[in-house]
Amino acid sequence: MAKSFNLGEELRKAGGVSTVDTREQIEYIPLDLIDPDPENFYSLDGINDLAGSIELVGLQQPLRVRTSEADPTRVVILSGHRRRAALEKLVQDGNGKFRRVPVIREQVSGSAALQELKLIFANSDTRKISSADLSKQAERVEALLVQLREEGFDFPGRMRDHVAEACKVSRTKLANLKVIREHLIEDAKAAWEKGDIAEDAALKLARLPEEIQQRIVSANRKRNNGRIRWLYSGTVE
Repeated sequence: MAKSFNLGEELRKAGGVSTVDTREQIEYIPLDLIDPDPENFYSLDGINDLAGSIELVGLQQPLRVRTSEADPTRVVILSGHRRRAALEKLVQDGNGKFRRVPVIREQVSGSAALQELKLIFANSDTRKISSADLSKQAERVEALLVQLREEGFDFPGRMRDHVAEACKVSRTKLANLKVIREHLIEDAKAAWEKGDIAEDAALKLARLPEEIQQRIVSANRKRNNGRIRWLYSGTVE
């Protein structure tokens, strides 16, 4: 029997996940015992700047982790991959005081898919992400929703509406990102993911036949010493 489930209400309950609650217990764990989540889809950009900020004012927010299922002496990051990368850089540069990291250990119970979905929703307001990362986020959210349905959760409405709600974007934007993800040629997609092609240009390009995309990208490479960049929607037109 399907479980009655209101996705919007469940996600709204998660609104405070990314905020430190003074009642939560902070513990300090060696950096080398903290593993990235292999499912993390966010890009790790701006690490040097973040490392400089942490070195100057300290780590302002603990990492959120869960105990590793493979090794209970280790933890896996739920939220804080960029912070971990910045701390790792500081340690590699010789700043040993960041070898021990403040973390909050989440007690994950129930559906793992639902827990991950709640975390994505809670962090949507605190993380400024690129359109490429947003596309990956939407793809991951959709996969989690499919998993929840397979687990027996029953939530009404269309899938795209729930994905849009979880990612806090419009359905139109989601549809545009899907066009880019599914139809942009690989070379251009790689440039878009690096931020070298703006979203509107990527969308116009993705709506063209593959052969035309290849010609436009090839011409752009010739003008930029073999690199795809500075490709704008007006140029594509």
